[in-house]
Amino acid sequence: MTNRLSPANSRLSPAQSARLDLFLASSGMGWNPALDRRAREDLFVRLDALPDAALRAMGLSREGLPAHVYRDLLS
Repeated sequence: MTNRLSPANSRLSPAQSARLDLFLASSGMGWNPALDRRAREDLFVRLDALPDAALRAMGLSREGLPAHVYRDLLS
């Protein structure tokens, strides 16, 4: 059985945390955005809670949320 740990003070579910981790690891940022990540978790959680139709109306997709949350660093 895989042991999934998440910080007690994180609002992210294990699945949300894994999605952000995969995005950050695959983006090759060259630095560890751990401190910055906490500041962006609230936005990620709020957006991820919206229905797909609301995300589409905003021009977003659920799969694109990590990139949207970090768009200022990756553009």
